[in-house]
Amino acid sequence: MKHVHIYWRIFKREIGIISHDRNLISILLIAPIFYALFYGSIYINKTESDVPIVITDMDHSSTSKKIIRMLDAHQLISVRTVSGDLNFAKDELFQGESQAILFIPDKFEAELKSGKGSDLKLYLNTTRFLNSNDINKAVNEVIGTIGIGIRLKYYESQGYSFDQAKELVEPLRLDMRQMFNFTESYGDFLIPAIFILILHQTLLIGLSESIAKEREQNSLHNLFIVSEYSELKALIGKCLFYAILFSSYSVLFFGLFFSVFNINLLGNVFALSAATLLMIFSVITLSIFISSFFKRKIFATQFITLSSYPVFLLSGYSWPMQAMPVFLKYMAALIPFTPYSNIMIRITQMGAGWTNIIPSLFHLLILGIVYLTAAYFRMDYLFRKTLIKNK
Repeated sequence: MKHVHIYWRIFKREIGIISHDRNLISILLIAPIFYALFYGSIYINKTESDVPIVITDMDHSSTSKKIIRMLDAHQLISVRTVSGDLNFAKDELFQGESQAILFIPDKFEAELKSGKGSDLKLYLNTTRFLNSNDINKAVNEVIGTIGIGIRLKYYESQGYSFDQAKELVEPLRLDMRQMFNFTESYGDFLIPAIFILILHQTLLIGLSESIAKEREQNSLHNLFIVSEYSELKALIGKCLFYAILFSSYSVLFFGLFFSVFNINLLGNVFALSAATLLMIFSVITLSIFISSFFKRKIFATQFITLSSYPVFLLSGYSWPMQAMPVFLKYMAALIPFTPYSNIMIRITQMGAGWTNIIPSLFHLLILGIVYLTAAYFRMDYLFRKTLIKNK
């Protein structure tokens, strides 16, 4: 009961520190909710549609007009302009008014009917890979459908039955089945990672500011007094407050915001909960350890804030881990976001359970233990230093 009373006093003390600091209020109480809603709303449509393209039709045949109609009807593409001037189409592309040019050559239909075949040219703005991939996919679907229809008619005109013509047109067929993210939604891929990065970084920044502020104001001695001169109790008390606060945020994110943004949560909720607690525990102990080396709050804030983008890049979420240099892989392994993002995508999008995430859970647990040990010895050092200073 005595221990509970000590932890409660540390808990109340942390509330007092935050309530009297506008920066901590904004980072710990406002930023997680604001940024989750703000960044999530950017990708709320999840998939793009009606990407503008220009078609240069030099043939003006019934087949070329059919291609134009089918492309314009495709949900990914909007035919902005149809012209007979390739230079005009290039100007549209360079000015950013369209993202691709489809060039239909002269005598296109005549060559198809003669059985010679013909080439269509697709010029893509590959500086925007998301647009170019969607356009490439849509054009290939439309052209492939039309091409199969033309070849079927040709073989049927040569006396083959429909089934025989079908076999000649497609002697080898690929049965491709999407296992996860069936709509190929960019939002379903990115929004969960953004939510977790927000939790990870606001916790890291906020707690680091709190510890650095204690050192800046020489108030760590008061923390040790409240904890009855036990660095372990001081450490646990600090951890408990932030663990409860950010566990509440994670419940809000997975329970409400996933529903608001229509994000899947297909796997084991209890496994996700356990992994989230381990992630929060690892980030808390990492924050205490790192920030204990800063004597000014501003320096801690600058250092931790600049880590946000590297943390995301190193996690392997946006760029495959196997394509990174070896030393960066080792750096990534030290960041709690790395194993947790792997767990989170498996559970939310792939329907994974406990057995599928055991290696990543152990990874998080090891990080938590290592950072807890480092934070304990660092707090012990500061504790002894404070005692000597206040004698």
